[in-house]
Amino acid sequence: MIPFDQRTGKIWYDGALVDWADAKLHVLTHGLHYASSIFEGIRVYRGRPFLPAEHIARLGASARILDFDLEYGADELHEATRAVVAEAGITEGYVRMNAWRGSEIIQTAALRTSVHTSVAAWELPEGYYAATDALEKGISLVIGRYRRPSPEYAPVKSKAAGNYMIGTVSKNEALRAGFDDALLLDDRGNFVEATGAHLFFTRNGVLHTPTTRCTIEGITRACVLAIAERAGIDCVVGDLPLAFAGEADGAFLCGTACEILPVGRIGDHYYDLGGNDVLRGIVAGYRELVEGRVDMSTR
Repeated sequence: MIPFDQRTGKIWYDGALVDWADAKLHVLTHGLHYASSIFEGIRVYRGRPFLPAEHIARLGASARILDFDLEYGADELHEATRAVVAEAGITEGYVRMNAWRGSEIIQTAALRTSVHTSVAAWELPEGYYAATDALEKGISLVIGRYRRPSPEYAPVKSKAAGNYMIGTVSKNEALRAGFDDALLLDDRGNFVEATGAHLFFTRNGVLHTPTTRCTIEGITRACVLAIAERAGIDCVVGDLPLAFAGEADGAFLCGTACEILPVGRIGDHYYDLGGNDVLRGIVAGYRELVEGRVDMSTR
């Protein structure tokens, strides 16, 4: 894979398309030193960004939670997203949108810094997030040693770069231990999510998913809930203790990047994906959404 700083093309940076190699920031940037940085990921299907309005709205909400405002409005960010996708000629891909505080001051308080924004896009090859055999067998998950903090202790509702350090460390440890990813618990010992995706269980034909008390409001998670409602699948949202993994008959992750990703194993508990009609129904419903066969206005 080509390192991201060595790719070619155009990136939208503070209002204009610039050469990929010129989209730089200074090492003394507040967003780098104090994590005053937020981001969004948007999938591209058949050349069209999927649910850009929802992602751009969440970017703005994340900025407000971190106590800064975006320099560009929703319409400008919509146009920037379309521009980078068109410039790169992307059919199946991914958009990464960032906003961060600038380099005017390096100390924790930064009320008068500039705010910068970038939008980049690239193609996603088939199997980038999960190989075919992983989709058939399901990925393996282990319980991470770090927990998601309570909303009283951290700005957990912001899709902030700093909130992902727990995920980075936890997934690195999971990979070293021979698993594909880690599941994170909250301060009370209940399931929250994986390192970068929301979690669903199935049990006796019913979906179960943790609350979002300690994490962002997932856009793909909302799609799954809408698909379940449309299909007549009951879904229970609530606290799920660690023991629930052994009581469930199936599980999957969902997120913009990974889409719907079946889980075959959590620790020492294995799931049989073959007869899980609920999981198959959710996967099929999600494909209908992203392929435009279902009007999003109905969700």
